[in-house]
Amino acid sequence: MNLFLLLLVCTCLLRSTETGSFDTVLPSSEKRLIKQLIDNYEMAGKTGRPVKNTREKMVVGYGLSLFQLLDLDEKNQVLTTNVWAKYTWIDQLLRWDPSNYSNIREVRIPPELIWTPDIVLYNYADERLKEKRDVMLNVDYLGRVFWSPPAIFKSNCRIDIRNFPFDYQYCFLKFASWTQNSDELDLQFLDNLTEVDVDQYTSSNEWTLVARPAYRFVMMSEECGKSIPDLTFFLFLKRNPAFYAYLLVFPCVLLSLLTTVTFWLPPHVPAKMLLGMNIFVAFSVLLKLLANSTPSASITIPYLGYFYCVNLTLLSLSTFISTVVINVHSYGPKRGPVPPFLAKMVKLFATPLSITKPEEDEDTVTNLEMEFSKKIASESAAQSQHDRLMAGYGNPVATDMLQQFPRSGFPNRATEELYRNMMSDSVMASQYPPWQWTPETLKRFTAHVNDRIKSSNEWSQRTTPEMLLDAPVVKRRGIKSGGSNLNGSCSADPCNGLPYSLNSLKTRRTTIQIHTSLNDLREALKNLMIKVTKKDAMAKTAREWRMVVMTIDRIFFWFSLVTIVASGCYLLFPRGQTQSVQEVLAMHEAEYEKRNIEVAKQCLMPRQQI
Repeated sequence: MNLFLLLLVCTCLLRSTETGSFDTVLPSSEKRLIKQLIDNYEMAGKTGRPVKNTREKMVVGYGLSLFQLLDLDEKNQVLTTNVWAKYTWIDQLLRWDPSNYSNIREVRIPPELIWTPDIVLYNYADERLKEKRDVMLNVDYLGRVFWSPPAIFKSNCRIDIRNFPFDYQYCFLKFASWTQNSDELDLQFLDNLTEVDVDQYTSSNEWTLVARPAYRFVMMSEECGKSIPDLTFFLFLKRNPAFYAYLLVFPCVLLSLLTTVTFWLPPHVPAKMLLGMNIFVAFSVLLKLLANSTPSASITIPYLGYFYCVNLTLLSLSTFISTVVINVHSYGPKRGPVPPFLAKMVKLFATPLSITKPEEDEDTVTNLEMEFSKKIASESAAQSQHDRLMAGYGNPVATDMLQQFPRSGFPNRATEELYRNMMSDSVMASQYPPWQWTPETLKRFTAHVNDRIKSSNEWSQRTTPEMLLDAPVVKRRGIKSGGSNLNGSCSADPCNGLPYSLNSLKTRRTTIQIHTSLNDLREALKNLMIKVTKKDAMAKTAREWRMVVMTIDRIFFWFSLVTIVASGCYLLFPRGQTQSVQEVLAMHEAEYEKRNIEVAKQCLMPRQQI
């Protein structure tokens, strides 16, 4: 019998060895624990809060750890962040005694197998339905659950681009339970950390994180008497303007300087208009780049855009004024003199604006006219001196003029005698300058002149024109001298009977010829001077219109310069943060209070109707 039992045991052992029953692995304590916890959850149900008492409130701690600021899309007003969301709560269904499970105090459980709080991003702007990645939950033996899933959040962010590219932006991420109110789920900050955690933050090249506060608000639910707590995490950002400064601001400043340089060109030069239009096109290109970098549906406009528009307006006005200036410069003198109000404007602004009067134009025609006028004036002076000499008022100038006659080669004796008598009279008159004459000398000279006139009258009754032209003919006719002169020149050398009146006759003929020539010259000079006067008047009018043009151009230059400098200092210089952190928090708190009051009023309305 004993032998039979021994054989039976050996056979069983042999069969168990053949079937491989020794390869079966017994579950570990951790697996048994996790299986036990999941089985308990399946029995209790995954849906619903994991509490034993329904009236008990679950406290969920929530924190946000910023890992990277991916993008702030100004056009679509969307902030994209890479964060780690941190959750903590107590699950009463996930408790055990460590001594029963090899002293295991902590296990990892998939989140889809147990209850998790429905904390969502309220101001989301994402097309994805799932934001978080699947990671395990850490659960300890007291039922405390810690869950830190990485997530990429896309939240809407109101962009204020007035100070672009030197702007500050603030965005916020609002987290709250989607279905549970404060009586069921109380949302609090994790470890009472009222700010965004940046221990693992990677700096952004475009934005600098200035502040990162967090604030807990309570908003009234549409269910009367209920409230929903939410945690709002703020991100205050400052743009790094280096890229946009080189792309948009620096070229804008250079083009603004070129806008003022256009006024260095003469006002009437068409190249000024061409340069202005080229600068206008360049500003249009910059304006297009600015439009691509900013939201198209924004309710505000960047100050940089205002500065572009100011320059475009000034360039348009400059082109318009240049057209007016060219028109005035070309057709202004033909329209008549400058109106009085423009003349007053020029007189008022010429000195303060340092406007110099245009120089008179000097050309070859004017020089020729001046030389011709001098020649006519000299001939007129010579004729006047000759007339004074013939009247008996001798002076050294007259003597010099008489000495210009030829001293040899006279055609006849009569002409030679005329020359000698004129010389003698001139010498006699020159002996008594006007400032040395006395009544006695004046009396002697008057008697001498009367004798000359008397002898000239007597001779003119007996002479003929041939006597002035041919001396031999006079001799053949036997004409004798019947007069004498005062200085006795004919006593030493007979004058063939020619008295002093021959000198007077010759001088009179010469005077008539000179007067005739001078009259013609004076008439020509008169016509020439009329033309010169008209030309000078037109030139003066043109200079006056040129002064008007220069004044208008200079006024607009200073207006443009002051406008560009003032607008540049106001619009381009970086500004500080428009709203401080406390002001933003106070503004959000005021919005919550306003909304809560409106919800409370809606809740009271049905009761009043009842």
